[in-house]
Amino acid sequence: MKDKIVKSVVDKFEQRSDVGQKKYGVTLERDDLTFVEWLSHLQEELMDATLYVEKLKSELENKDGYSITKGSWDTADKITHEGFVYVKLNDLERI
Repeated sequence: MKDKIVKSVVDKFEQRSDVGQKKYGVTLERDDLTFVEWLSHLQEELMDATLYVEKLKSELENKDGYSITKGSWDTADKITHEGFVYVKLNDLERI
């Protein structure tokens, strides 16, 4: 695959599928849920995503004048864990 970003996303989808199969013992090809139940699952996932966005926004807003700029992001010491990227506060630019 030429695009590293696309490959990364495809790899994550495959990993996520493996986790789901191990955790629930089924694939998305299951037929035991109604259309409305599938919509409820989607709604719950989107609500979780909205909560994660709000949490991360509050983290950025409460850093006492620190901001992530492209320059500070590119040079920051980053740690990745379970899909999250952590940046040392002192690697960010003060605004």
